[in-house]
Amino acid sequence: MNTHPTSLNKMKAFVEGYLKEFENSELIIVDVGAKAYLNSPTYRPFFNKPKWKYFGLDLEPGKNVDIVISDPYNWREVPDNFADVVISGQTFEHIEFPWLTVKGGI
Repeated sequence: MNTHPTSLNKMKAFVEGYLKEFENSELIIVDVGAKAYLNSPTYRPFFNKPKWKYFGLDLEPGKNVDIVISDPYNWREVPDNFADVVISGQTFEHIEFPWLTVKGGI
């Protein structure tokens, strides 16, 4: 699985459009579904700021993964209020019940 160039462009635009004003603030960013395969690019470089900490989260260990969760419905491995920013650009198509993840979903 490769990260599509459009997804990379959208994440770059997100960082530039929404996080630029926080460039000098301490932020913890969690990327849900962060595992990279082969030489696939990741979002990590977009969050490479001195006061920012990026954590890749996934269900299995691998490249770009810092936090491995054992249950997709109960993230015991992640403390409450851990992240300031949560991103996910490579996960939605893998969600078992996607309609439940959207506010106002069925």
